[in-house]
Amino acid sequence: MALRKGEWLVLGGSALIAGVAVFVGVLIYQQPPRIHYIYGDDANRRGEAVYHREGCNACHKLLGNGYGYGPGLDGVGSRRSKAWLRRYVAAPWPGVSKKRYRTEMPAYGALPEEELDALVGYLAAMRETGPNGEVLSPEPGG
Repeated sequence: MALRKGEWLVLGGSALIAGVAVFVGVLIYQQPPRIHYIYGDDANRRGEAVYHREGCNACHKLLGNGYGYGPGLDGVGSRRSKAWLRRYVAAPWPGVSKKRYRTEMPAYGALPEEELDALVGYLAAMRETGPNGEVLSPEPGG
């Protein structure tokens, strides 16, 4: 018995759906990708609140949230020390990044000391992990 045109279409569609289901099943049961960035234990919620209140995510992308007008901040705690971050956040200077951005970063030196410390602590806690899962620290002077 020969299949009619419409029956071939249904059979082909069913095979396609079954193939996609198998593909998705394989993806689900594969090992998840290695974590590249880690939210450090010393990060505090107050710093995160300052980050959002001051609108840092309007220019920076962090943990998949925000915009890319400025540099991404994932792993910034592994690239820059707390002292460097504090100086830069308080009074940014040009030429830090190799990439030119459309806007300049505003200075946050007028924030109260405890809020500036909390913001810097939050950013410094955004660390990158190495190939063996070790948390990477910034280079001296970085």
